Amino acid sequence: MRLVVHVIEARNLPAAEAQGLGDPYAKLQLGRQRAKTKVIRKSANPVWDEEFAFRVGDLKEELLIRITDEDKYFSDDFLGQVKVPLSAVLDADNRSLGTRWYPLQPKSKKSKIRDCGEIHLTISLSQSYPEETATLAHWASDDFASSSDKSSELRKGSSLPNIPIELSTSPPVTDEAEITKQDKSNAGPSFVNRLNQFFSVKPKDTEASVPPVFKHDRGLDTLEEMPLTSSQLSDEQDFETSANMSFDELLKAFASKHEGNDMPGNLSGGILIDQVYAVAPNDLNTLLFSPSSDFLQSLAKMQGTTGLDIQQWRLENDGEILKRVITYTKAATKLVKAVKATEDVTYLKADGDMYAVLADVSTPEVPFGNNFRVEILTCIMPGPELRDDERSSRLVISWRLNFMQSTMMKGMIENGAKQGLKDNFSQFSELLAQNVRPVDAKDTTTNNESLSSVQPETESDWKLAFRIFGNFTVVSSVVAFIYVFAHIILASPSIIQGLEFPGLDLPDSVGEVVVCGVLVLQGQRVLNMIARFVQARRQRGGDHGVKAKGDGWLLTVALIDGTNLSATKSSGYSDPYVVFTCNGQTKTSSIKFHTLEPQWNGNF
Repeated sequence: MRLVVHVIEARNLPAAEAQGLGDPYAKLQLGRQRAKTKVIRKSANPVWDEEFAFRVGDLKEELLIRITDEDKYFSDDFLGQVKVPLSAVLDADNRSLGTRWYPLQPKSKKSKIRDCGEIHLTISLSQSYPEETATLAHWASDDFASSSDKSSELRKGSSLPNIPIELSTSPPVTDEAEITKQDKSNAGPSFVNRLNQFFSVKPKDTEASVPPVFKHDRGLDTLEEMPLTSSQLSDEQDFETSANMSFDELLKAFASKHEGNDMPGNLSGGILIDQVYAVAPNDLNTLLFSPSSDFLQSLAKMQGTTGLDIQQWRLENDGEILKRVITYTKAATKLVKAVKATEDVTYLKADGDMYAVLADVSTPEVPFGNNFRVEILTCIMPGPELRDDERSSRLVISWRLNFMQSTMMKGMIENGAKQGLKDNFSQFSELLAQNVRPVDAKDTTTNNESLSSVQPETESDWKLAFRIFGNFTVVSSVVAFIYVFAHIILASPSIIQGLEFPGLDLPDSVGEVVVCGVLVLQGQRVLNMIARFVQARRQRGGDHGVKAKGDGWLLTVALIDGTNLSATKSSGYSDPYVVFTCNGQTKTSSIKFHTLEPQWNGNF
C-alpha cells in the first residue's frame, strides 16, 4: 500500500524577501519518510508538477507538506503548511481526494501572517503499481528525497525520468497470505487489516504487470535484475541513436529542439573565468567538449587526476536533452584524501555561435559530500572584433553550491569549495592559454570605435545663441533696462541739488543706489555672455558643439576595463563602478557585479 501525492503548484505565497519574490520549494513528510521538490527561483506562484510515493504503515499518521523559501546564507524561511490525515484519504471515494486547492496554514496561531497562500495537490491511496506512476513518481526515503534542486531558468522545463528504486531501509514486499498471518498475531485492528477490507484480492495477471526494477533478498543480500521497463528501453534506443551520430550532428539535433532559447544568467556563486580568446565560438566549444579533443585528458594529467572515464554524448527524451557523464578520482590534498567525483554534463544551449553547458558535480566522499552538489555553468559567446578581422570568443564560467539539505557547516563548505574551484580553474586557464591565444583589450577594435564614435556636432548660430542667452539672467536684464529706459523718457528733468552739477546726476536716496548696483551687475553678466558667444562662434569648428563651460572644449574619456582590483566583500569579489568628476560635473559608469576584472568599453 502506498500514498501517491502529486504536487502541482502553489499561488499567492507570502513574501519572504524585500523584493517580494522568493525561492520556494515543498517538503513532504509521512512518518519518517521525507521528500522534497525542486526549488523554483524568484516566484510567488511556483509550478513544480512532481509526484511522490510514500509507503503506508499507520492509519494515525498524517501527511505534512511545508512550503519553505530557500535562503543562501541563513536558515530557510517558513511560508506555510498543510496537514492531511490518512484517514481522510481512506474514507474518500475511490480512496482519492482528487485534485484541489488546499489553504496553507501558519506554523502557529500567534503568527502575524494569516494568509499563507494555497497549494494545488492530488492525493490518493493505491495498492496497484501502474507503469506510468511507477516510472514518474519519486520514492520518498527515510533520510531525504532524491529530487533535484536546479533553477527553473537552467532546467528550461525539461526533466529526466525518475525510475523508482527500492531502498534498503524500506520493508520487503510480502504477499497477502503473510499479511493475513501477521494480522492474526497482532492484537486489535491494524492499518493493513483495514486496508484489505477496501481492496479486493488482486488477480495474478495484475501482479505480473508490476514493473519492478530490482528485488532485494535480505537472506542472500544480492540484487536480481528484472526485465526492462519502457523507459529503460527508450533510453537504450536513444543510446544506440546517439552512438551512430557525430558530435556536430548531436549539436544540430539538440539545437533544433531549443530554437529561440536565451542564454542562462551567471550562477550566484561568482565568476571563475571571464576571458576573450582568439578563436571562433564553435571551435572553442569543440576544444572543450568534443569527444575527439584531448583537452580533458591533458587537464587531468596537469591536476593529477586519475581514473578519468568520459562517456559519449547521448540524446535523451526525444532529443530534448544532450548529456554525458564523466567520472574521475581527484588527487589528494593536504586536507582531503583522494576522492571520486561524478559530473553530469548537460547542454542548455547550442546554436553555432552561443553555447551553454551545465556540469552538476557530485563528490560524496568529501566531508559532508552528501549534503551538497557543485554546479558549474560554462558559457561561450561571440567576442569583440579583432584588428585583423579575426573572430573571437568570450568564455564565462560561473558556479554555485546546491545544498540538498540543511547543514550547520554551510559556510565552511562554501569557503572550501570556492578555494578548490579557484585553484582548479587557474590551471584550466593556463592549459587553455596554451591551446588558444587570450585576447587583451588593446587588441580589439572596440577602443578605437569608442573614441571615433565622438563626432563633431553641427550647430547653427541661432541654436548657439539660444543656448547661451536663453536663461533668466538675460531675460530679467532686458526687462529691467526697458523699464529704466521708459522711466527716463516719462520722467521730467530733476532739479540740480546737493553736490550735483550740470552733467552729473547723483542718486538722491539709498533705494536709487541699490537699483543702480543691480543694473550694473546685470549688465556685466550680460556682457560676459556676449563675449562668450563671440568666442564660441570663432572656436566652434573644433570644440564639438561647445557643450562644456569656460572656453567650450569637450573632454572625452573612453573607459575600457579594469584589472587586479581589490576584493571588498567576503565572497572574494567586488561590484566596481567608476565616477568621473570634471569642473563640477559628475559622470558615473555602470556597475559590474561579482568581478575583479570589469570591462565597460564606454565613453564619457
